[in-house]
Formats: sequence, C-alpha cells, structure tokens
Amino acid sequence: MSSSSRNVDLLVLAGVSAVLFVLSVVFVVVGNADYTSYTGRAEAVVVERDEDYWRTSSGDTRRDIDVYVSYRTEEGVQLDHVKLGGLNPSDHHEGEQLQIAYHPEHPGDPVTVQSTEEGAFGVFRVIGAGLAALGAGFAAWAAVLFLRRRRA
Repeated sequence: MSSSSRNVDLLVLAGVSAVLFVLSVVFVVVGNADYTSYTGRAEAVVVERDEDYWRTSSGDTRRDIDVYVSYRTEEGVQLDHVKLGGLNPSDHHEGEQLQIAYHPEHPGDPVTVQSTEEGAFGVFRVIGAGLAALGAGFAAWAAVLFLRRRRA
C-alpha cells in the first residue's frame, strides 16, 4: 500500500473530527440562546407563512419556512408582518392566533412563548457536547494511527 493511500484514512478522520467540532460549536452557541428577558406578551395572528423549496446538488429537496405575525404590544404599539423567531415558529400557519413573547425594549423581535422558558435551548448544548466528544474521539483515533505509522 502506498504512503499516500495509507494517509487517506488519517485525512478522513481528521476531516470528520473538524466537521464535528464545528457542528459542536454551532450547537453550543444555539444552546446558549436566552430569551428569559422577553417578558412582554401579546396575542398575535400569523399573517404569512413563507415556504421556500430548493434542490441540493445531491438532488435532495430542502425547505425553509419563515412565519410572520402581526400583534399589538402591551403598550399599545401595533406591529405588522414581523418575522417570528425562537423555538419552532414553523409550527404555526396563516390565520392562526397565538401568544408571542418579546423583549420590552425591542418589541419588534417576537419569539414563541416556549422559547422564554428556562433551559428551553439546553438540549442543543447537550448535543453540542456530544458532537465535541465524538470529534475528540475521531481526533484521538487519527493521532494514534499517525503515531503508529511514524514508528513503523
């Protein structure tokens, strides 16, 4: 077996490790989202559900959903056609009424009420930690293979 083909497995392991580490960072960042200061509440109505579909280079169909709501804040300010964020906004459909949460100082940034619960995004941190551990395992495996081959 040639030296270059023997090193392909090292490159694959290192690449997988790097991808897992990047994904772990993304999940940890998302897991640190904190909407507990979004104490304002309003009854909103979904005014638009924008669904975009596209095909990936591998032929898979992907979908992106944006949900827009209109509502009046507790202070009486009317906000129309505002993008809804937080956990699972795509679960809501046009015409549906729901309670939303917003930061009192930034009422134009609504989220789903479930997003304001303590630890609502905690599962993402757990997934991120798992991906980091898996990435570390692949990195260690690559390091062991590299060191064995250097000694040989």
